[in-house]
Amino acid sequence: MVRLMDIQLPWGDQFLEAALPDSWQVYMPERADISRPPGKSEADLVREALDNPVQSPPLASRVLADKRILVVVDDNTRPTPVHRFFHLLADALTAAGAEPGAIHLMPAPGIHTPMSEAEMAGKIGAENLSRLSWSNHDAFDAATHHHFGETSRGTPVVLNRKVVESDFILVVGMIEPHLWAGFGGGLKNIFPGLASAAAIGRHHGMIAEHPYICNRVGLMPEENAFRQDLEEIQDFISAEIFCLNVTLDFRQEVSAAFAGDPVAAHRSGIRYCVKSAGVRLERPVDGVIANSYPMEINFKQSMKCVGNSLPALAPGGVVMGFLRAVRGLDDIAVPEKPPPLPVLKTILKLLGRANVMKFLETVKKGLNVEEKFLTYYSMRLIREYRLYCYVPGLTEEEVRHLGFFHPCRTPQSVVAAAARKLPKNARVAVFPDGGATFPLLDAGSG
Repeated sequence: MVRLMDIQLPWGDQFLEAALPDSWQVYMPERADISRPPGKSEADLVREALDNPVQSPPLASRVLADKRILVVVDDNTRPTPVHRFFHLLADALTAAGAEPGAIHLMPAPGIHTPMSEAEMAGKIGAENLSRLSWSNHDAFDAATHHHFGETSRGTPVVLNRKVVESDFILVVGMIEPHLWAGFGGGLKNIFPGLASAAAIGRHHGMIAEHPYICNRVGLMPEENAFRQDLEEIQDFISAEIFCLNVTLDFRQEVSAAFAGDPVAAHRSGIRYCVKSAGVRLERPVDGVIANSYPMEINFKQSMKCVGNSLPALAPGGVVMGFLRAVRGLDDIAVPEKPPPLPVLKTILKLLGRANVMKFLETVKKGLNVEEKFLTYYSMRLIREYRLYCYVPGLTEEEVRHLGFFHPCRTPQSVVAAAARKLPKNARVAVFPDGGATFPLLDAGSG
């Protein structure tokens, strides 16, 4: 008889439970205990960052009278608790002479679903929202865009017209592991946050180009052309840009804040994020248990836990995904039903990494930007790993049409399915808050 050990995974305000075979070598890499200093509130950390910005004068010391100001906050796919500190930003802008009527607020959705007024009120606080004008960015409405030029890599810099009409831009968001940018935050609020769909498509296409690094979680900016490309937009924007980024702890409370120059402050935040969200492993494992907390709003965000965990996985390894996906597919259209998974896996193996995108563009014509790159990423997952997932937020039909993972009806059946593919003494790493952490393998462990 196989003995089992129990694990608990955060799931909204509850927990999922699953039992793992006792023969598995189970690793639960822990986040460093980097919480707020005793006696300091979230507001204290944000206030200190605003008073001591990186390579920039403090926000409150500027001369913003008669200036047109654009405030860009990350959208509700990120759990950034802006409503708990937005009053500090408003106070700083007021101290700098900004007039409320000259301040315009925009979320940074890229090609995500636009935010409702209720969602914006939840994001920054209803009282704060009532004092400001605000609008959604529409990546598909060319009439609201301005063409600034092209980056050195050929990406068109096409952004919301509010960017060129503003004298000062304040970007507010969080730094967390990111599938392609390495880390979220910084200028990502503007590009792709306020970019056109076509520009986003060209920029995202970099993941399908040599050296075909599809998953760039935790990749440092100096090594990541994707991040370098988006940061070139600063050269095209005449308005000064001031950045406030926060990091969150396991309880989704602000653990640190970084303000100032949007690149220099972001680099400071990355160094902290590596310490606070990077979890160490000695060497790659045979299987990973990836739980979507806290990026749970929809399927795409929930899938981030899978991407975040992949650096820990040996080639051909097994992923056990627990994806909450509260809003289901949300803005992702149900794709056409793909070929059987074993058949597609064989085809993709034969094609090689360099030809996956060409194959996709041949068999799936007419996909929009979001569909195209999610499908490409799914194909790369099919080609290189085995995925067993529990996704109660999707219908059976949606799962069949997605077609890139083996669906499981219960948390325990995920484990059972994976156990049939893993060796008896498999090395398995567990990431309970996989949406917000990423593995750091010891040097030379690959």
